[in-house]
Amino acid sequence: MTRLHVVCGILLSFIAGYIGCGAAPRLSAAAAAADDASRPRLLVVVSIDQFPFEYLLRMRKGFAADGFFNTIARDGATYANAHHGQAFTLTGPGHSVLCSGAYPNTTGIIDNDWFDRETGKTMYCVADSGTTIVGAAGKSGMSPKNLEVGTIGDQLKLASNGRSKVVGVALKDRASILMAGHAADGAYWYDPNSGHWVTSTYYRPRLPDYLEAYNATGQTKRYSGGTWDLSAAPELYERYYADDAPFEANLPVLGRAFPHPLPTADDNGFAKLITTSPRGSEMTLAVARLVLTEEKLGLDDDTDLLCVNLSSNDYVGHAFGPYSLEVQDMTYRTDRLLGEFIQFLDLKVGAGRWTLALSSDHGVAPVPEHAVTMKLPARRVSSEHFAALRARIEAALSLQFGTIADGKKKYVQSFDSSTVYLDRGLAELQGEHYAAAQRIVRDIVTADDAVAIAFTRDELVRGGNETELFHRMTLAFYARRSGDVLYCLKPYYIAGSTTATHGSPWEYDTHVPVLLLGAGIQAGRFDRMVSPPMIAPTLARIAKVDAPSGCTVEVLQEALGGR
Repeated sequence: MTRLHVVCGILLSFIAGYIGCGAAPRLSAAAAAADDASRPRLLVVVSIDQFPFEYLLRMRKGFAADGFFNTIARDGATYANAHHGQAFTLTGPGHSVLCSGAYPNTTGIIDNDWFDRETGKTMYCVADSGTTIVGAAGKSGMSPKNLEVGTIGDQLKLASNGRSKVVGVALKDRASILMAGHAADGAYWYDPNSGHWVTSTYYRPRLPDYLEAYNATGQTKRYSGGTWDLSAAPELYERYYADDAPFEANLPVLGRAFPHPLPTADDNGFAKLITTSPRGSEMTLAVARLVLTEEKLGLDDDTDLLCVNLSSNDYVGHAFGPYSLEVQDMTYRTDRLLGEFIQFLDLKVGAGRWTLALSSDHGVAPVPEHAVTMKLPARRVSSEHFAALRARIEAALSLQFGTIADGKKKYVQSFDSSTVYLDRGLAELQGEHYAAAQRIVRDIVTADDAVAIAFTRDELVRGGNETELFHRMTLAFYARRSGDVLYCLKPYYIAGSTTATHGSPWEYDTHVPVLLLGAGIQAGRFDRMVSPPMIAPTLARIAKVDAPSGCTVEVLQEALGGR
């Protein structure tokens, strides 16, 4: 999807909406009442963490007849060509786009963490030192303050004068917070140290009674003990590599091969260990059902929003890799868990009274050690490699601009596997030297044998490059927070020692599902190239409210029957 396509889509949508508003007659009282009655009473946004569209193709023979994915295939809308637009496909950015309708160049959520030039420290995407955690002691809080735009939840709040209820539920704080938005009634996440579900004083001074009771009665312990074994018939699994492949993580208690013993409540680190197993998703959806029931979501005339992220899929994927038996089994279990969840929605909210959208924050790259056995040009890039690259940059800048007068400082202020920050406050980098330094860094990084391409801050601000990679970089670039040179590794190259990971602009990381089901949705499979942010204005159209404040994308028209 090029920048031209996006701009044209926005312009056409604006013109169509303007003409439609100008031409539409005033609704009668009866027509207005009927129009209002057609709105769903509950919107649900589900994100499966680390879930490429490829799983729906490769693993389809294991989906249950009454599971979620076959239900979507029969009754819902499937967008088979949905891609994240931003270059850096990570959890924070990926969740910031789902309910905002905007990319990181607008949301400001450029990464899970980024270097903050003002403090000289790393900033976590939802960190807020002005708040504290509620439900677990001794921790600074979290909030959406770094999210620069509104969400569909915020829009529902505005349109209803605060009566709509908006709640986020996830194991990960950043997933819950960035989907729920600024005006949410609550964003709840899991503290893996205490085994408690928590929130922040940003949202409320204490947990609701039902979550306090959940924590006080040790409900997390219900997920202790037992064994994680394959849940479907053996012939439904493809063994792409040995179940105990040496590159898979050998987790405490669970090990790295089926059957996986699950930790008991007495095991050290129990509360954290269960998240890298199906128990994490079971618990998340149980809490989501509890929240929905206790908050009475979807039971009055003001449309509510529930956001749910299944984080355990990501933890399992990182530990074992996308072609592992563990990921296949997690996918089959997710299918059945979500199938049961939509049955619960019918029971509690009512069939025809809810609309659900599902996507993912990112995909995942193949494990390099597995990929090379398939003769793919894969590689794991070590921390030593990046240290050497940083040293070459520092040496080149010193040669060009001289030794820094302040001997305690360096030209490179921060460096990671995608971004270089220069210390632009140095006397040696003033004036034209700053732009020249960017170009020097870009050229050195581009020449590195692990790097596909690099762009300078000046290039990204100026624009004019029509290549797809440049466009993806511009969607990831937010001037007040981004570095001075942004770059990406070659396809199948990953940084670090984690078994499998993501974060690139390549197909395996960008291609994710966009699936819709329920009230207002036209069933069908659609092949137009779209992007996950389009979920937000689509749900806004269904709920008959305006799109979120920073929305830059069009509606998924096909799913609405062309409306």
